[in-house]
Amino acid sequence: MDGRFIEQTRLVAYSLLYFACALLALVVSGAEDNVAAIWPASGIFVAGLLRVRQDHHGVLIMGVAVASFAANLIGGVGVVTSFLYTIANILEGLFVWLLMGSRRRASFIDPKTLARFVLSIAVGSLASAIMAGVLAGTFTLSFLSSWSSTVFLGMATVTPTIMFMMHDKASRRALVSLRGFLVIGFVAALTAAAFAQSQYPVLFLPMAGIAAATYMVGLSGASMALVLVTAIGSYYTANETGPVSTAFETLDAQVIYFQAYLLCLIASIIPLAFMLSRHQGEAERNRVLAETDELTNLATRRKILARLEDAMEHARASKKPLAIAMIDIDHFKSINDEFGHIHGDRILAALSDMMRAELAATGELGRLGGEEFIAIFSDETARDIFDRCDALRERAATTKWPVDGPDKVTLSIGIAQFRPSHEIAGQMLRDADVALYRAKDEGRNLVLVYEQTEMERLAAS
Repeated sequence: MDGRFIEQTRLVAYSLLYFACALLALVVSGAEDNVAAIWPASGIFVAGLLRVRQDHHGVLIMGVAVASFAANLIGGVGVVTSFLYTIANILEGLFVWLLMGSRRRASFIDPKTLARFVLSIAVGSLASAIMAGVLAGTFTLSFLSSWSSTVFLGMATVTPTIMFMMHDKASRRALVSLRGFLVIGFVAALTAAAFAQSQYPVLFLPMAGIAAATYMVGLSGASMALVLVTAIGSYYTANETGPVSTAFETLDAQVIYFQAYLLCLIASIIPLAFMLSRHQGEAERNRVLAETDELTNLATRRKILARLEDAMEHARASKKPLAIAMIDIDHFKSINDEFGHIHGDRILAALSDMMRAELAATGELGRLGGEEFIAIFSDETARDIFDRCDALRERAATTKWPVDGPDKVTLSIGIAQFRPSHEIAGQMLRDADVALYRAKDEGRNLVLVYEQTEMERLAAS
């Protein structure tokens, strides 16, 4: 799809989303001074400034300005005040963007970036409140605190949600999975249970839901759950339902309490989400390192043999073919002895790159150890993979190596096909090994396919 079209679509989407969230905030949770309890639209604008190209900021600002003005008008704010509030809304986003400085393009998964963001929105929301108060002539402590906390919470909940989903692919995939939908539904149910009634003081339930979302989905789950709690809590509080409404007489007092509640949630959950995300990230990196051969970047012996067991199980259940190729570097010990292990390692790395180029399109590659490798080809027969394996052999044999290394490096390759009599991976490996050593016995630099003996055929029948 054309990049320009995608960017234009993104600009329109941010403007429409801003309008929808602004209007919803005013209609659902508007306080007595026409300042909403939460202003998620400000978070959308900041995310837009951080995500779209700088040369498109003018278009984004115009779209958001129109959206802000229209939402305020429809929400019951006067024309002049709507215009002045729109100016403040635009300036607050630009102010935060400027304060982000060199961190504008950095990942929000980085704690330093998030810390810079929190500081920026704290200063930006206060500056926005002062601007709005001066422009609208409502320069009171109540107005300033209400406006700044509203803007701060809108940015603190929405912007990280968008940025986490953009930067954390694994968390994003988990969020849109069945597990992610179930977890978010669980958070919604707990939040409704806490805010839809006032008989039982269970405002701790949303925190439990957010913690579950953090553990099950990651940073995207934590921030999305926080947005959900904000939306549901705002709705019930604005409709004077639930524990907040019964505890405080005026809507302004209810809004202040709810904002303080959300601040506590953010302060307690986000650090936990970061620690858990970092722990999970380190665990994933360690798993990848444990399953990846450091020299060749291919799967380790344990990993590739586990994949072979899985492939055999699939072949057995689906009745589809499966083939493997065992690849061995001819006279590799002599190469190491004559030219040294540094040259040997370079040859291993170069040949691994050749294997990826020739075989990885349909096969899974792994290093069994030393100079021995394996390629697994699901849904393919020995005949299907023979030409590709021979092309690899030919490429290795005709490669010109550095003058201080061997003149020629050749490969012997043994191919085996899955048979119903193969119960474990070792049996299939044995067949490939037999073909491999037959290739070596016949002069090396050769690809051979394993052939069943008469006794094996009789046993199989």
